[in-house]
Amino acid sequence: MKQFKKIAVLGGTGKSGRYVIKRLLEKRYQVKALTRNPVKLTQSSPSLEIIQGDARDAETIHLLLKGCDAVISTIGPTLKTPDTCSIATGHVIEAAKRNHIKRYIELAGLAIDTPTDRKGFKTKLVVSIMKLFVPTIIADRQKAYGLLSSSDLDWTLVRSSMIELTDTRRDIKTSLSDSPGHSISATDLANFLVEELTDEQLIRKAPFVSS
Repeated sequence: MKQFKKIAVLGGTGKSGRYVIKRLLEKRYQVKALTRNPVKLTQSSPSLEIIQGDARDAETIHLLLKGCDAVISTIGPTLKTPDTCSIATGHVIEAAKRNHIKRYIELAGLAIDTPTDRKGFKTKLVVSIMKLFVPTIIADRQKAYGLLSSSDLDWTLVRSSMIELTDTRRDIKTSLSDSPGHSISATDLANFLVEELTDEQLIRKAPFVSS
C-alpha cells in the first residue's frame, strides 16, 4: 500500500479522536482535523491543521479532505443529531472521489451487523440493550456501513468494545465474527486505527477490536 503523509480526521475532539491525533503526530504524519469548536482541540503542533466546521456539511468535508492522502473518522452521533454518522460518511465518500482518496478508516460500535458475524451471547445482549435505548443511532450506524459497502473506497470499519480513557497498553485482539473482549484502552484503539492506514488485510472488512 502507498505511504501516506497527510491524514484527515473527523471527530478529533472526541474521547477517541484526541488519542488518534496524538498517535498520528507521534508517527510523524501531517494531520488535518475537523472540529466545530477549535478551543476543544488541545493539541498543538506545526503538523496539525485545524478546520472549523460541521461534518454534516458537504463542502466542509471536501475542504477537510483536500490535500490529504487518507481519512480517519471517530465521529459520533448525539441524541439531537442521530443521523450524523450516515450523513458524514456519505459526504466523505463523495469528497474522497473528488480528492482522489481511497483509504478510509471509520470507528463504530458492536451493534453493526455484517455478513461474517457470529455474535455470541454477551455481544448480543449488549447490542440488544443498545438497540432498545438508542435505536435511531444504531440504525444510522448500520446505514453508514451500507454506504461504505456500496462505495469503491478501501474502507475499514472498526467495531470497538467499550473504550477506556487510559494510556494502558495491552495486546490487541481482533475478530471478524464476534467481539473478542469487553473493553479496549483509548491508546490501544488509536494505535490500531493508525496502523490500519497501511494494513491491507482488513480492507473492506469490519473487525471487532478489544485489548
